[in-house]
Amino acid sequence: MYSPRAMAVTWVIGDRLTVRLEGTDKALQRHLDTQLDPYAATPSSDAPDLVIERASQDSRPRFLDLQNPAGDGLVTAADGEQVYVVHPTGWCRVDVGTEGRTTRFTYGPGLEPGRVFASLGRPALQLALLRHGAVAVHSAAVEVSGTGVLIAGWSESGKTETALALMEAGARFLSDKWTILGEDRTLTCFPIGVGVRRWALRYLPQLRRALPAAARAQLLGAGVAAGMARPLRRLSGRGRVIDLAIDAAESAVRLADRAALQPSELIDAYGQREGWVPRSPLGVVVMLRTVPGMQVSAREVDPQSVAPRLARSAAFERRRLFELCQRALFAMPTYEALDVEAIVEREAAILRDVLSDARVVEVDAPFPTDPRRVVEAIGSWL
Repeated sequence: MYSPRAMAVTWVIGDRLTVRLEGTDKALQRHLDTQLDPYAATPSSDAPDLVIERASQDSRPRFLDLQNPAGDGLVTAADGEQVYVVHPTGWCRVDVGTEGRTTRFTYGPGLEPGRVFASLGRPALQLALLRHGAVAVHSAAVEVSGTGVLIAGWSESGKTETALALMEAGARFLSDKWTILGEDRTLTCFPIGVGVRRWALRYLPQLRRALPAAARAQLLGAGVAAGMARPLRRLSGRGRVIDLAIDAAESAVRLADRAALQPSELIDAYGQREGWVPRSPLGVVVMLRTVPGMQVSAREVDPQSVAPRLARSAAFERRRLFELCQRALFAMPTYEALDVEAIVEREAAILRDVLSDARVVEVDAPFPTDPRRVVEAIGSWL
C-alpha cells in the first residue's frame, strides 16, 4: 500500500536531525520549507529521523476501530497494526519511531500536513534527539558576548519576551520555544515559529519598527477587535448565548493578538542575517518562575534541581504525541508505545550531566510584565 518514492528532499536540523520528504509533492515541500525555517532543503545521505510522504491516490486503509474526541477535538483510528489521525478531509498514518526506528508520517489524499506536523511531527523529532546525544529544552535562546543564554520555564512565563528584550540590547537570536541542547554543551536552533505578542511590542521598539507588513496588519486588526469586544463584556451574565458569543470573540482576539514570525524573519528584523549561525556554546541558564505580585528578583540556584523540571516541562508540551500512543494502546494493547516516564528520566539524566557545572539563575517575575525588568535582574550573570 505504501510504495517507496523515487525522489526525496531532505532537511538537516542543527547537524543532528534529518527530515526526509519522499516523492515530488511540491506543495508539501513548500509547507516543510516554512515549518523547518531557518533550515533549508539540502542533499543528505544520513539516515532520516522523520520521513514524510503522501500516500497514493488509491490508498484506502481499513479501519477496525475509531476513537472519537475525548475533550481534545481529535479523532483517531487503528487498523490492527498502526494508528491514524483522522479528519473529515483525510487521514495520516503515524508510525512513531521507538528504540532507534525512524518515525514515518504518511498523509492520505486531501489532508493538509499542517494539521499533524506541528502537534506530532515536532515532538517526534525532539525525541529522536536522544539518539544523537541531545535533548530539546522547552526554552528560547540567544547569544550574548559569544555564549548562549538558555531561557526556560513553564508555558506562558515570558521566555520569548525575555529573549526579544535581550535582542533589543544586542543579543543574537538562536531559537524560540524549543532549543536543542547537546551533551557537548552546545545550544542549537530548533525550527519553530516565533510568537510575538502585541502587548510586548511597546517594550521592543526595534522589532516594532521592523515588523513584517503581514504581522503588523494582523496585530493592528487584533487591537481594533479587542476594542470592539470590550463593550460585549458588559453584557456578560445575560444569557448563555450571549456568554458564548463573548467567549468566541475573546478567543478570536487572543489568537490574533500573537503574530507568528519565521525565525528568518526575526533574524532579518534585527539585521542579523550576515554571519548568522544556528549554534552557540552554553553559558547561562535562566529559569523563569511566574509569581503573583509585581516584584522581579533573581538568584543563582543548584543546576541539579532544574534538570528534572526542564524534562517534565518538555514532556507536558509533547502531550499530544503521548496521548496518541494511549489511544493506540486502547485499540491495540500490543502496540509498541512510547514510555513517557522513561523518556523523562533519560532527558533529566542528560540535563543533570550537561548542567552540572553551568550557572543557573532562577527569576521570579509576574506575567505579563515588562521583559526589560527581567533582563535587568539577570544582567550581572550575563
